[in-house]
Amino acid sequence: MSIRTPFAYLLVSACCFAGHNIAMIGVDNLGAPLWLAVLLSFGVVVLIGYTLHSLVTFQRPFSTSAFTRYIVGMSVNIPVAFVTTWFWHSWLGFIMLVAAPLASVCMLLLNFLLSRWAIVTFDRKKTLTP
Repeated sequence: MSIRTPFAYLLVSACCFAGHNIAMIGVDNLGAPLWLAVLLSFGVVVLIGYTLHSLVTFQRPFSTSAFTRYIVGMSVNIPVAFVTTWFWHSWLGFIMLVAAPLASVCMLLLNFLLSRWAIVTFDRKKTLTP
């Protein structure tokens, strides 16, 4: 199994990156707590990410089981996003406009691995030798 192209992954990641950061910065500008921004971002990114990774990156059909795995895999991001954003925003004092993108960059590899695990299913018939 291979992804279509590294460019496809980067394109979809850029869309998820934008959705995450728009949600994080927007909720912060409303004065809401960080945990609410992270949860809202999670919902936005799960919908964008699953749809685009299925269609573009991994070229797999939509399925309930893959979407469920994607939600489970991406739920790992909730505490990671909270901690990395807290580190940049609350501990180091960066404004959310800077902190949210820095946290996103910190999570890039983790998100690739989780997306691949969730969406790509291995066909045992093709991997088993006769």
